[in-house]
Amino acid sequence: MEDTGVIKLKRELKLKRFQFNSIYEFSESIYSSFQLDNILRIYFSTLMGQLGVSRAFFYDSGNKLFEKRGFKAGEDEIDFFKKSLEKLDGGWFYLKVEEMKEELEDLKSFLLDKNIHYLVNISESPRKRIVLGLGARFNRKDFTTENIEFSFFVSKFSLIAIENAFLINKIIENKRVEHEMKIARDIQLSLLPQEVPQLKNFEIGVIYQPINKVGGDYYDILKERDGKLPIIIADVEGKGLSAALLAASSQAVLRSLNEFYFFEAEKFISKANSLICDFTRGQRFITLFLMMVDDESRAVTYVNAGHVPPFIVSPEKTVPLTVGGFLTGFVSEAQYEKDTVTLKEGEILVSFTDGVPEVENPEGKEFGEGAVIDYVRRNSHLPAQELAQKLFEETTEFSRGTKFRDDFTLILLKVK
Repeated sequence: MEDTGVIKLKRELKLKRFQFNSIYEFSESIYSSFQLDNILRIYFSTLMGQLGVSRAFFYDSGNKLFEKRGFKAGEDEIDFFKKSLEKLDGGWFYLKVEEMKEELEDLKSFLLDKNIHYLVNISESPRKRIVLGLGARFNRKDFTTENIEFSFFVSKFSLIAIENAFLINKIIENKRVEHEMKIARDIQLSLLPQEVPQLKNFEIGVIYQPINKVGGDYYDILKERDGKLPIIIADVEGKGLSAALLAASSQAVLRSLNEFYFFEAEKFISKANSLICDFTRGQRFITLFLMMVDDESRAVTYVNAGHVPPFIVSPEKTVPLTVGGFLTGFVSEAQYEKDTVTLKEGEILVSFTDGVPEVENPEGKEFGEGAVIDYVRRNSHLPAQELAQKLFEETTEFSRGTKFRDDFTLILLKVK
């Protein structure tokens, strides 16, 4: 007849083998899925089945995850629980709820009310709270050290799978957003003029470079009528997709109005502002500069709606174009004025968004409007598009690899 101690050892060995096999099968199952719900389902079913409990929770502060089984808890109760956990000192492996210190009486009452009797510390970092809560066993026996160790190992395995799931889902989400942003960029680029018209007395040079996939800057060359060509440069408040959507909406408004207010630049902008206010509700703004280019007379009629002033640059002087009014999108009944200037041979109208002069170098120094004007003046012999391209290269060289702070949009109108 076998000794009682040998029988006990055999039982313990059999239990250990069973637990080992369970952990092995569990790890195979849990790592075969990257769906968080599946991982948690496998985790809780394995843990609760092996330990013989009907209630459990898993809290991971780093991933903002709180999952429970077998009991109900409202949002307020869960928030209270999370805050109460911060009062626990570090360095503990597991706690028996009934034996908690007096200063944790509120947490103790909450846990016992949910029939949670053990807490197991899964985290090895003081900066994170990762806690497993376990209810009483069906057989009413206390947890053994082996039970607690088993729950710890299973939770550790699960934690790796959970973190992998979060990481993979984040990658998938980033890829989805990247794909959607690419579509948005393609749409935005398709809305821009696909070619620059050839004029008799003017050359047009354009550079458009958003800092992100999509941008809040835009320009447009509208339909020409009776020898007059409308050109718009605009800058929407903000960056990214929201700014791009507002830019596209504004562009649609301006293209529609071009048919009705073609010969009245100030009324054109006034009506555009009113319509833009309808969808910004006065919460966003857009700066606009409209120029009506009369190719035959070399004249430009313009309205500046709060935009960084363009300049007419000649060898002798620099003239800012400031006539207009308030930026669009804020005040629905704003009124605007127009002005007409005639360009002479050798003069260049330089219009840009504020991202051009605000290009910075590593020391934080801005390129500046003065440098833009000086560069245009020194290189005025170049064709308009080549001059625009070289100015962009000059600012890029000035930045010495520093990321541009804002979108870069530049339009040059040069007298032939």
